[in-house]
Amino acid sequence: MNVFAPKYHYLIHPEKGIQVKIDEDLNRFNVDLLNIGDLRAPSKTIEVLSVSFDLEGFTTFTKQVDPHLTIPNFISDFFNWLFNNIQYSMRDREQENVLWAELPFFSKFMGDGVLFLWKIDLDRIAQIDKNLGSERLQKLLLEFLSNVITSVFDICRGYQHFLKSVRTNYVEPPSKLRCGIARGSVFPIGNGLDFVGPCINISTRLQKMSDLSFAFSARGVDLSVFHPSYHEVFVKKQVAIRGIGDNELIYISREEFDKLPKGLKENFSDI
Repeated sequence: MNVFAPKYHYLIHPEKGIQVKIDEDLNRFNVDLLNIGDLRAPSKTIEVLSVSFDLEGFTTFTKQVDPHLTIPNFISDFFNWLFNNIQYSMRDREQENVLWAELPFFSKFMGDGVLFLWKIDLDRIAQIDKNLGSERLQKLLLEFLSNVITSVFDICRGYQHFLKSVRTNYVEPPSKLRCGIARGSVFPIGNGLDFVGPCINISTRLQKMSDLSFAFSARGVDLSVFHPSYHEVFVKKQVAIRGIGDNELIYISREEFDKLPKGLKENFSDI
């Protein structure tokens, strides 16, 4: 993103009222300000896991007295904590340079949260052993996805520990870290500096699902390949997602669902 900040001179015309004179070439206000490259550049779809984080209550948090004295520090503390935890959670505890999954190749600040994209590369998995059958390949890919999803879930739960560590520095910081996850295809725009795709929209919708803090689309994900300790953690439900579909299948935290008021539970159907 670029900032367009020319010099303006305000004046009052006796007949036309208030006007603004600009000491700048108006043609400088153009699509280049998006800073994402050539929007007409050829594009090829990429399969990804879209992970959308949102800080619940961030807007209210910014309305405190003199927010400029607090918000930048909180954002810095939060994002350092988040990135460090993603890095740590993906690491094999016995081998520091070995990961359970790739780290996200794309990160984008969203104002009150962040979007991450993890690349899903079946070809790279196939290169490990050219004798792997298609069924085994798919299982390995699903294990890869489960590693990312469970790591992100644990990070969301760990947000409460983060709040405790900074509670003496901030007044009523965002109370919950919400997350939505969806698998699908995206395509780059502007030389790969940004991405668009339905799965990004779905993950964004899921992180605002009712009073839940965590949800992921069941499309292209198989709970049976998750570590057994998570089999009872998640429950599959059918739900309407605005702008996506009326009968979408998703996984949510069983514990969080059980705590929902009856009226909110009625938004979810059993499979």
